[in-house]
Amino acid sequence: MTRQQDGQNISTHASPGVRRCVLGGKDSGVLRLKKRADFVAAAKGRRQHLRNFVLQAREREASGDDESARVGFTVTKKVGKAVVRNRIRRRLREVARLTEASAFAPVCDYVVAARREALTASFEDLRGEFLRALKKINRAGESRPSNLPAGGRKQDK
Repeated sequence: MTRQQDGQNISTHASPGVRRCVLGGKDSGVLRLKKRADFVAAAKGRRQHLRNFVLQAREREASGDDESARVGFTVTKKVGKAVVRNRIRRRLREVARLTEASAFAPVCDYVVAARREALTASFEDLRGEFLRALKKINRAGESRPSNLPAGGRKQDK
């Protein structure tokens, strides 16, 4: 349980003065993705398939002052029962929380679709894989010169 005090989230179950760190704090620049429509829209964007998860990304239209990145997590029932799914989700949330906000593209929605292997992978492997996926997916989203086809190479005539 948390309570507001002086603009900070403080956990009432922790020692006094300990701040509860949550992904998507107003100062972090990365928010949580929670609406189903946003997850469905991100599924239509770019994908990066990795051993422990699939990262999906989609740029959204900037609306006013909301220019921060948003991250959502999904773990299907195929992965395991509720305890396993929740544990994987917690691990991936922590990976995203520890990732620098500058690694995320602004005005972009990310969805992390977990695989069973994320449960047994070392935390450092998850972090490294997440950073590599972010770099690749953000690089893929950069605009290509208009004279190049989708594959990125010039075609012979």
